[in-house]
Amino acid sequence: LQDTESCQTALSTFAKIHAFFWTGSNFWRNEKEAANELEEGVWSSGSYVQPQAQNSETVNQCKIVAQEWATKRMKFETELSSFDYWDNLGERLESVAEECGRLAHPFADDTPELSEQYHKYRTFTHGDPKQANLLFRRAATSTDGSNNKQGELQLGLLDFQWAGFGLAATDIAHFITSGVHADVLVDGGEEKLLRYYFDELQTHLVEFGAYRTAEDAIENYSYETFMDQYDIAVLDICRLMIAYTWSRFTEPVERDDEAGKVRTMNKTSYNKSIPTVVWLLSRCDEIMKSRGV
Repeated sequence: LQDTESCQTALSTFAKIHAFFWTGSNFWRNEKEAANELEEGVWSSGSYVQPQAQNSETVNQCKIVAQEWATKRMKFETELSSFDYWDNLGERLESVAEECGRLAHPFADDTPELSEQYHKYRTFTHGDPKQANLLFRRAATSTDGSNNKQGELQLGLLDFQWAGFGLAATDIAHFITSGVHADVLVDGGEEKLLRYYFDELQTHLVEFGAYRTAEDAIENYSYETFMDQYDIAVLDICRLMIAYTWSRFTEPVERDDEAGKVRTMNKTSYNKSIPTVVWLLSRCDEIMKSRGV
């Protein structure tokens, strides 16, 4: 996505979904049959990114970040070698990869203590909110009595293969890193989008009954808590990118290359956009430094 309007439309939609299914919302109190059906019909821990979905009997992605960084970074030597993280980002990220994977996806953990600790934040997540799974349209004049405004940008979601329960912040980190061009994220753009999502979420948490008042909502889920969870999830995305999906970066696509964007529609932004690679790895380095890594 290359403009603020489409990003905000997506974030508003995710905020509504996350708030509607948030632990303690009206859905869980008043729709028992539907709630039971949902519990039985989706993954207990959703997300394409989670280590439990990515690891195999022979490969643990969290253990190969450093070796994969050493080789795959060379594809971007011209753009990355001047950064001070060029030599050690892989080792640093590998040192925290398992813990980040565990905390970003607490309902996949084998220990019930972590799941119980995070249960108050549990919600339904899309699990793979890259740009290829987002369909946009402009609303026409309403003929069905709805409140749609003519010309309003609307969003439809598809591909719920990895949908299940998780953290809203993990879903949003996946969307921001995989579906948004770096030009929208630099110079404070990322923070503006995250603030926008958080404000939308807070509004809908009250609207859908997860909390009684705005004061209750902010007390129980503060922006600081959201950002802590978001940062951890960004590091987890970087583990996936370096240890696995970077092998899919076969051609860089510029934002005005319409034919290239069509060819690579199903790829995440960090698998086709060099500016996004630079932005994401710089954020990875920044987050790790802020945590003493």
